[in-house]
This record gives sequence, C-alpha cells and structure tokens, in this order.
Amino acid sequence: MARSEKELILEAIQVQDACNLSGVVNSFYKALTELRALPECNGTAWINQHRVSRLYADKIKSLSGDLELGDFSESTI
Repeated sequence: MARSEKELILEAIQVQDACNLSGVVNSFYKALTELRALPECNGTAWINQHRVSRLYADKIKSLSGDLELGDFSESTI
C-alpha cells in the first residue's frame, strides 16, 4: 500500500535518529519511489526540493562525516 506524503515526511523525521548509513540510503530510495508516484509530484525539481529529500540528504551528510565536496579531488586519491 502506498504511503501518503504526510507519512513519508514523518518517516523522514524519524530517520534523523538513525545510525546506519546503508539503512538510511535504502529507506531514502523507497521514499523517493513513493514520492514520484504521488499525484502532486511535479517532476524532478519537486522531488529534489521536497522536505523528505532534504531530511534524508541532511542525515546522509551527517552520517558521512559532514565533509564538504571540496575536501575531495583526484590528487587526494
């Protein structure tokens, strides 16, 4: 059964207590799939800027060590 937008947002809020990056990423994938199926979905920009996406992205950033992308380059490999 598909979840509502509100249910997806509530789950994204609950994910903020998670400590398993793999589990968060899997949950994010499922949430994105369900967001795309919502009637109010208005394309990629809508999904990318949705509260659900922002909450998951913030948690992933936190679990990844909160590094800036500038910290990585080919010369550091």
